[in-house]
Amino acid sequence: MSPERVMLWLLAGVGVSSIATWIVQDSVFDGATAFAILSCIVALIWGASRYDTAVKFSGMGNGGVLNILAFAVVTAGLTYWCIAMYDFPLVGSIIGSICTMAYVWWTFGMLEPGNPTA
Repeated sequence: MSPERVMLWLLAGVGVSSIATWIVQDSVFDGATAFAILSCIVALIWGASRYDTAVKFSGMGNGGVLNILAFAVVTAGLTYWCIAMYDFPLVGSIIGSICTMAYVWWTFGMLEPGNPTA
């Protein structure tokens, strides 16, 4: 089976699971949250399995060890801040912080001069 078909099946599963969550929980918000989280997981699976393509399409190259260390430190700081200030649960804070920092890092990486966009 081609990789594109596998991704289509995964995305179909995301849709079915989200609708099932909506029906079982009787909450549209829970269904939308399940859709968002499962879609991010599918995107991570695709990005990990097709790393070269993901780097090419995102327009970013390898940032080096210092960039990765800075990402980890800022993510840990945001996680601590979410727990201390807003009393968020630990796992939700970690996942939210990683997703937020990944988005911010990607945005600044795309705005960096000299980086060609895909």
